[in-house]
Amino acid sequence: MACISGAVVPSLTLKTNPGATALEVGPNSRIVVQLIDVSLMDAPSVTLGEDVIVTNDDQIFKFPIPFRLTYDADTIQSYQSLALAVRVYDVSSTLSGSEEGVLTWISTSRHSVEVDPVPKYDDTPITAKNTLTGQIKASSSVPASSSHGVGPNAKILIQLLDVSMMDAPSVSIGEQRIVLGADEVIPFPIPFGILYDPKEIDDRNVYSVNVRVEELYSDNLLWVSTWANNVLTREAPTENVEIEIDLIQ
Repeated sequence: MACISGAVVPSLTLKTNPGATALEVGPNSRIVVQLIDVSLMDAPSVTLGEDVIVTNDDQIFKFPIPFRLTYDADTIQSYQSLALAVRVYDVSSTLSGSEEGVLTWISTSRHSVEVDPVPKYDDTPITAKNTLTGQIKASSSVPASSSHGVGPNAKILIQLLDVSMMDAPSVSIGEQRIVLGADEVIPFPIPFGILYDPKEIDDRNVYSVNVRVEELYSDNLLWVSTWANNVLTREAPTENVEIEIDLIQ
């Protein structure tokens, strides 16, 4: 079995209109996250896997709500069009006449995903991965009042990039994402580990680590690495690298 993990968040419209509705899922709720095949426009979608999360009668889940669903990779074909769908039901009452309960939240945009079909034969070699380790620090120019850490409601993207070609976009070799919810703050220094395929590394090329911190519910940039942080080749560090990030004013 294969798996997909992520987090359920409210739409940007709700996030930018405080008070429109509570940004949480209340008690006696049933959260259903599904991986669906939407390849056929004239036929119902087919559910390939799902994760069901239930809140008790005294339990509240604040966004983002993490999920993890499994699916049978043997059933995936390269031509399929796949998406994630979310529905939240209030199951505290059966007056609705629906076995599912009263629908309270629903995903209204198509969230397409790509998964790889399992190779037809099992003799595909397994690629060994290396890990580039390090930590993220606040730049010395950051005010002390803001240098305690990152969060809440933030997403951190740490990328290992091939920056060899000056006249072409950089190429991502590996990345790590860290998501921080409404009550989460991660203090500096922030440890990270990026998995990468050593076969993709060319000693003649130049590789760098780039860090971006954005608001969780938008692409608004909060922090960014502003210096070239070269790694792996040309006598650059291969582990325990230190990346400084600056606060966007």
